[in-house]
Amino acid sequence: MQPFLSGTGDNLSLTDFQLQTSLIDTIKHRFHTYGYQQTRTGTFQDYELYASMTGTVRKRDMIKTIDPSGDVLVLRPDVTIPITRKMASEKERHHRLFYVENVFRQPSSGSQHQEFTQAGVECFGENSPENDAELIAMAVHLLNDLSFDQFKVEISHAGFFKELIDELPLSAEESVKLQRLIQSKNLAEIGPFLDRLPAEAETVEAVKAIPLLYGNPQTVMDHAAAIALNDSMQQTIDELKQVYAVLNAYGVADSVVFDLGLINHMTYYSGIIFQGYVTSSSKPVLMGGRYNDLAEQFGQKTPAIGFGCIIDFLFEALKAAGQEPAMHHPAELIMSYEPDRMTDALKAASTLRNKGFCVMTQHSERRPIDHDVPAAFTVYYEADRTTLCHEQNQVAFQGTDELLSLLQEMRETK
Repeated sequence: MQPFLSGTGDNLSLTDFQLQTSLIDTIKHRFHTYGYQQTRTGTFQDYELYASMTGTVRKRDMIKTIDPSGDVLVLRPDVTIPITRKMASEKERHHRLFYVENVFRQPSSGSQHQEFTQAGVECFGENSPENDAELIAMAVHLLNDLSFDQFKVEISHAGFFKELIDELPLSAEESVKLQRLIQSKNLAEIGPFLDRLPAEAETVEAVKAIPLLYGNPQTVMDHAAAIALNDSMQQTIDELKQVYAVLNAYGVADSVVFDLGLINHMTYYSGIIFQGYVTSSSKPVLMGGRYNDLAEQFGQKTPAIGFGCIIDFLFEALKAAGQEPAMHHPAELIMSYEPDRMTDALKAASTLRNKGFCVMTQHSERRPIDHDVPAAFTVYYEADRTTLCHEQNQVAFQGTDELLSLLQEMRETK
């Protein structure tokens, strides 16, 4: 997946950083609800790990460095590959893993390196329409969690297009050009490009139809069946029908469209591929697919599917849509105390923290309450009284037990 922003951490204000943290918490929670566990990979990876892999990150996009022993390393340009290698070295083949990692790429133009935060899931050991649909449903639920007003997940299948390409006499360069034309739906140039090839008319007409296979899933599947040239293409359509049936069962079918002209530059994808789009952005906010053959490059045959999203880009899309994530405030409760009440206040603060409350204490004389700091509750320990303030209400209390009881009651009624 290509990066969208550079200098992830340094360009963020403190407020934006907190908002991004809240965004990540929301994403991680959704991953957890599908039974995924978090994993990590090393920031520095062996250059040969990526250079020897086919259909993955281009060598010119990697940021290289030399370790003290002279070996070439790269700053992690992709997360799926090291996770797949780790999985392939273990005996257990059924894994549901997610990650939140910084990824580093060298842009095609210019000298500024790009660092971005990516979150994603990888599911190993399962290969079925139900598994494909579950990943797509998770993507839909995730975009719902982020409160995007309008979005669509576009679904395709790598096998359908590959079958057609294999029927054409194309050089590697011509294949890349044709894929680029189809991806951009450049109908004006696709026709002349294909007409110059010594290919069967039926094949040429089928390829010309690919960019038009977009929209309502049932309509797209019907049109695709009409141009299928062999049993493999028909089998691909059957797989798409099964996935769509499961998406209907999930209740998310209205959030998906089919686009058989969707092509991902990571050519290790072998089955279902998909991308998520929101109305506030012209670029995909998430992308993924099935890559059943990738683990074979590490000596294991293990089916897999996953998707990833760029946190930085999701954040910008949310801001553009006016849907900034809710900030997780640094303090749920601010406790202000006068000098003579310091011991009582700090003991109470420790008790509340142990009960799960987020408490910020302030000496009333040396550090007066900053009313710009958002908090649900404010507690005052003054010489002659103790008061709990919540919204427009002020309640006097005696002792930590009564304070705790009041806070829990107010929490439940919020």
